[in-house]
Amino acid sequence: MQSSEIRYRRLFEAARDGVLILDAETGKITDVNPFLTEMLGYSREDFLGKNLWEIGAFKDIDASKAAFSELKQKRYVRYNDLPLETKDGRLIAVEFVSNIYQAGQDEVIQCNIRDITERKRIETALQQAGAELEQRVEERTAELQTALAEISVLKEQVEAENFYFRRELRLKHQCRQIIGQSSGLSDVLRMAEQVAPGNTTVLILGETGTGKELIAAAVHDMSPRRERPLITVNCAALPGNLIESELFGREKGAFTGADSKQLGRFEIADGSTLCLDEIGELPLELQAKLLRVIQHNEFERLGSSRTVKVDVRLVATTNRNLEEEASKGRFRQDLYYRLSVFPLTVPPLRQRKEDIPLMVHAFAERYAKKLGKNITSVRKETIRALQDYPWPGNIRELEGVIERAVILCSGPVLYLTDELKMLFPIFPVASSDERTLEETERHQIMKILSETRWRIEGKDGAAVILGINASTLRARMHKLGICRPKT
Repeated sequence: MQSSEIRYRRLFEAARDGVLILDAETGKITDVNPFLTEMLGYSREDFLGKNLWEIGAFKDIDASKAAFSELKQKRYVRYNDLPLETKDGRLIAVEFVSNIYQAGQDEVIQCNIRDITERKRIETALQQAGAELEQRVEERTAELQTALAEISVLKEQVEAENFYFRRELRLKHQCRQIIGQSSGLSDVLRMAEQVAPGNTTVLILGETGTGKELIAAAVHDMSPRRERPLITVNCAALPGNLIESELFGREKGAFTGADSKQLGRFEIADGSTLCLDEIGELPLELQAKLLRVIQHNEFERLGSSRTVKVDVRLVATTNRNLEEEASKGRFRQDLYYRLSVFPLTVPPLRQRKEDIPLMVHAFAERYAKKLGKNITSVRKETIRALQDYPWPGNIRELEGVIERAVILCSGPVLYLTDELKMLFPIFPVASSDERTLEETERHQIMKILSETRWRIEGKDGAAVILGINASTLRARMHKLGICRPKT
């Protein structure tokens, strides 16, 4: 028995945890090991014969008394993070485990106290380092996401610019081949050259098929912005519910089906020229937003409150009388005034009769080369007939006629076959005194519609034969009061 007590005593004094022995009945401390006195800075005498709450290390007297009561009830308590104060005033964190056990005839309480201050410091440091690392990861992730978004936007812009560069190459080629030497065309080109160097908004007026887009391309090609592609959007070709996002862009989720962010034409045209073709078709509700871009060079994408700044030179084209449209409330007057700072009116083909022979030969050469035919000349009577026709579809219609004539031509001399004369009644055209231009146009459209059995679209439709867009043909039919007869 004595030897076991000796072993216990040696273990008690050599323990690397603080140990207290208390009388279970009174709570008085009966023994304390050296490790605890060293840990807390108190002497052995400071502990012996006292309750826990009488020792300065256990500052919270009420908590110490409550712990003793809980121990008496449960016979075991554990505190994983208990603050104690050393004699010199330092606060340390300890793990406190206490239980009651039988020692001979008496019950005693053993309290094991382990200093976890360093462990807590390491845990706190690790948590802080983990939080900092997590924050850095979040920051880097956000930076990467931002970079990826910027790359995506730049990729989209580059792809869009590549598309417009390819398109502009064709337009520039056509611009260099703007055909004609009439005074009306020469005046337009001279004025285009004068306005090109600045940033003034240009409004190009003219009937359908007169080549307004080529004049817009010429303005851009002669401007300091020519190193960037000309961006063009046809306001008449876009559905009303999509035109805003096409012009000003959209954020992901801006509306149903908007699965990704999209740059608008204004952003793509930043630093370049934007041509709004058929601007008279722009919905009234978007005209105010366009006016703001013209005045302040800023706008918001659809679904975003962030203002986007751009540097865009605007060129607009229309076949409508915008002044009349504005007076009737179908077009904003303030927008019309901003657009019409420098108007250019492209003359219709019927006022450029001296240019028709040049165009006929140019178109004949182009399509002969395309079709692998050898056409060396055009009959004089064919030229005269073409000059006498009023051309409601203008250059586009003339080009369509020549393309068809080249297809039907079987020799080196181009002429109008009987089939072509029947499709395009160029020869029997009444004089201006006998028939108005609208009557002539109505007669021509009615004839083609009858021959195509009122088919408007498709390769054999009236629009293709007339050399105009299907939407333009429908608009002309509506204006001229042409309706399909009931069967």
